[in-house]
Amino acid sequence: MALRDLITNPATGRLSTSDSTLVGAFLASTLALLYATVTGQLSEWLFVGYLAAWVTQSQASKRAAITRDSLPTKPEETP
Repeated sequence: MALRDLITNPATGRLSTSDSTLVGAFLASTLALLYATVTGQLSEWLFVGYLAAWVTQSQASKRAAITRDSLPTKPEETP
């Protein structure tokens, strides 16, 4: 598995804007949390907020995927 696999659409192999944004947000928030830890400014609220944000995002993504997969598909048209 390559890092590029995290930000590409597996169906098309093209770069995914939403996946790229998600990876960027994860890296930025993790670096901010690490900076706060190293400088001694980490509070329990910052840590809880970090965890809550990523757990919420993960669960919302799963719920959207379940909803999308449960929708009826259109029958393929034949010419």
